[in-house]
Amino acid sequence: MTEKKDGFKQKKCGIYSLEDISMKHLRSQILIIILVCMILFPVISQSQEWRFDPDSLRDDGPIIPMVINPLIDGILPEIDYSDNNNATESGKMYNGFKVQVLSTKNGEIAENMRMKLISQINHPVRVVFDAPNYKVRVGAFTDRKDAERLQRQLYDLGYRRAWIVRAQFTL
Repeated sequence: MTEKKDGFKQKKCGIYSLEDISMKHLRSQILIIILVCMILFPVISQSQEWRFDPDSLRDDGPIIPMVINPLIDGILPEIDYSDNNNATESGKMYNGFKVQVLSTKNGEIAENMRMKLISQINHPVRVVFDAPNYKVRVGAFTDRKDAERLQRQLYDLGYRRAWIVRAQFTL
């Protein structure tokens, strides 16, 4: 072992010291990394040319709910938006039964079903909006037996999923 100027002892490994071997090894690794970068950098930069194109963006815009406005659309659908808990000007509120034929989130489908039912049945047909659904309801009965008769009549017409619901209405 030889002593260096700084006072530390240095091991000899054959002709070269361990310090010399590790420095040569580090230099060769750095040279290899530099060569690899010089070779690969132009290839990578040419093959992956990427530019931002704002026209390629897809913007669907906000989702706007369907609004039925009789002044603009020219039709006045019979959709009941009133608060059923209060008595109306036309009379006293009754608790009773209606037959519900359809519940959907699409108001146009509900209105088409209402128009179809009006031509088939001699009972009042209404579309009630109970967020988020449009409900097509037929009749207004204080006696459940009358509602059951209408349900059977609707069943015979092909409305197999019609069901009786409790409802408030004016006569």
